[in-house]
Amino acid sequence: MTKKKEKKSVKKTMEKKPVEKKLEKKQVEKKKLVDKKRLAEKKTVPKKEPEVDEFEEISDKELENFEIEGLNMEKLTATVCNLVAKSGDEGIFQSDLWKKMKLTSRDGSRLALKLERQHMIKREKVLENGRWTYKLKIAHAPVSTQSIEAAPCLICPVEQKCTLEGEISPRTCPLIEQWVITELTNIKKTKK
Repeated sequence: MTKKKEKKSVKKTMEKKPVEKKLEKKQVEKKKLVDKKRLAEKKTVPKKEPEVDEFEEISDKELENFEIEGLNMEKLTATVCNLVAKSGDEGIFQSDLWKKMKLTSRDGSRLALKLERQHMIKREKVLENGRWTYKLKIAHAPVSTQSIEAAPCLICPVEQKCTLEGEISPRTCPLIEQWVITELTNIKKTKK
């Protein structure tokens, strides 16, 4: 090669290098901007949490056999039902209940699902602080024995003679009538 041609080719390679460097620099800067945007999006967009219904697909047999190791399931079930019943018509958030019971959310969710399928509690899906969760409510209010304890029939002196068609009858008994009126009044007072 001649010296002129060599100089031109060296010159061209020298000229290309700064241009290539600028292009590389722009690409690197562009990539950094894209990375910053992605990072910002990750910070602003909350991580996708597992669906609340992830345990819905558990079979009845699996739930029937569900037990938490080291715990008496009958006692645990009774305690959960009592806490849910005490929460009244408002119910209690599933997560709050598990915190009180010191259970994992996995065990708590399975237990709630089991109790729901046994018709002991109701799970109501609600949106709380931008997240879907469940509120637990008692399916059937516990029956109070107080009204039965005050029933006049338990201490009635003529109870053996009492029949539906007889002279002494629950249909015409003034004691039963008064008892029913008293109980209805008590029920109305407690609802207010």
